[in-house]
Amino acid sequence: MIKMSFYDGTLDRAKAREVVETSEKPLMFRYGFAYRGAEKRPITKEKALSIIDDSGNYLDITETDNEILLNTFSSNDMW
Repeated sequence: MIKMSFYDGTLDRAKAREVVETSEKPLMFRYGFAYRGAEKRPITKEKALSIIDDSGNYLDITETDNEILLNTFSSNDMW
């Protein structure tokens, strides 16, 4: 199980990429904060890898028993 965040400096894109490539769990994506109404949606493995490789985004990755969630934020979300 992984829990990585750009915010606290635990984001390791290489490790995240490895987990996504080897996992068979469903991949989900959310853009923004859930409490502000952002919904998670299923994505393909290729899309997940491109999100991880995009070094220009604010990225959190959380793996649960059921799924892997990639959550990105805009600079406006950081206010």
